Amino acid sequence: MFRSLFRNKRGVSEIIASLIIVLIVSVAGVALYSYSLGAFSSSSSYFQLQTAQREERTRERFLIIAVWWDTVDKLNLTVLNYGKIELAIDAVYIDGTQVSPSAYTDGKGVTIVKENMKPVKFTLPVSIVSDQSYEIVVVSERGSKDAVYWEA
Repeated sequence: MFRSLFRNKRGVSEIIASLIIVLIVSVAGVALYSYSLGAFSSSSSYFQLQTAQREERTRERFLIIAVWWDTVDKLNLTVLNYGKIELAIDAVYIDGTQVSPSAYTDGKGVTIVKENMKPVKFTLPVSIVSDQSYEIVVVSERGSKDAVYWEA
């Protein structure tokens, strides 16, 4: 009886082949699970980061409350932060032309605490003509904007 078990070697090789296939499928399943877990967690953290940035942007509020022109090439803006968080001015546009970073003399990147105001001073990127209207757009570091139409 003991010899009859070993006579048919074909049955033993089928069992070993089945075990190897089960092992390969299990390893592939574990690899796929760990990959998808990493992909979902990175997409979830990216979504949380975007949501936090949007929330901060909605809590950020500011106004351009005054514009002064020295009739040569300097413009002074006063920005009021009336939002719930502090902010910093990143860029200013005059009729769609961005003020170059080297043109600022004050105010760019300076933190404006809530319920406070700061001046933003810079050299004009465009020539100003008296009695003409200009659109001035101020953009914060988080991407919030305020626009005002100013007549020189």
